[in-house]
Amino acid sequence: MTANLSRRSLILGAGGAAVAAGTSLALAESAHAAGPSTPLGIGSSGHHVTQFQLAMNANGFWCGTVDGQFGELTQQAVYAVQKTHRRARTGKIDLALWDSGLARVRATSRYKLDGIEIDLARQLLMVVRGGIVQVALNTSTGDGSTFRFNGGWARAITPTGTFTIYRKSVQETSTNPWVTAELGTMYKPRYFDSRGFAVHGSTSIPPYPASHGCARVSTRAQNYLLSSGLLNMGVKVRIY
Repeated sequence: MTANLSRRSLILGAGGAAVAAGTSLALAESAHAAGPSTPLGIGSSGHHVTQFQLAMNANGFWCGTVDGQFGELTQQAVYAVQKTHRRARTGKIDLALWDSGLARVRATSRYKLDGIEIDLARQLLMVVRGGIVQVALNTSTGDGSTFRFNGGWARAITPTGTFTIYRKSVQETSTNPWVTAELGTMYKPRYFDSRGFAVHGSTSIPPYPASHGCARVSTRAQNYLLSSGLLNMGVKVRIY
C-alpha cells in the first residue's frame, strides 16, 4: 500500500484491505479530495455527494441515479450504510463516515441463499444472489405497539422465519397502485404471509421500526425491486 492513497480512491473502493486495517485517509492528495467540512444532508449537492453516491451504488446501497443531489433516495441509502455497519442512523454524510470508507464495504448475508433477507435488529432489507448481497435498503418493520384491528387488539410485530412471496395486489399496474387497508395504505405490496404481511412501498421509512408489521421501503425502491424481478412470485423472504 503506497503512502499517497487518496480519500477519493478509498471511498470509491480502492485499497479495501487498507481500510480494514484502519489506514488513515488523512493522506489526501489535494484539498479537493478531502471529505466534507460540514455534514451533508437533504438539500446538499456537489462533488462529495456525487462521490458518495458512486460508492454506494457500486456496493449495493442503491440510491438511484448519481446526480450529485442529496435527496430522499440518497438519505435512504446513507441510512442503509449506517445500519449495515452499526453506525448512528443520522442519514447524513459527515467527515467520520466519509473517512471510514464504509460506503464501499458491502453488506453480508447471514444465510447466503438467494432471496430477500430482513434483519430486524438493523432494520435492513437485503437482496441476496449467489451468496452476495446485491442490494441493501433501509427498511422499517413492526414497532411492537398494540393497536385496534378487526374489532380486537393486535401487536405490531414482524414475523420471523422463512416465507415465500405468493401474492401481489391487483392494483399494482393500475393508475392508482396504492392499496388501502384497515391499517393504512401500501404501495404495490408483495405479500409473503397470509395474515397480510408484505414488502411494500411507503412515503414514510424512518430508520427505526414504525410499521404495523410489514417491511416498508421507499416507493422508488419498491419500483426498482419490482422492475428488476427481485420480488417475483416464489422469492424466499427470510426474516430474523
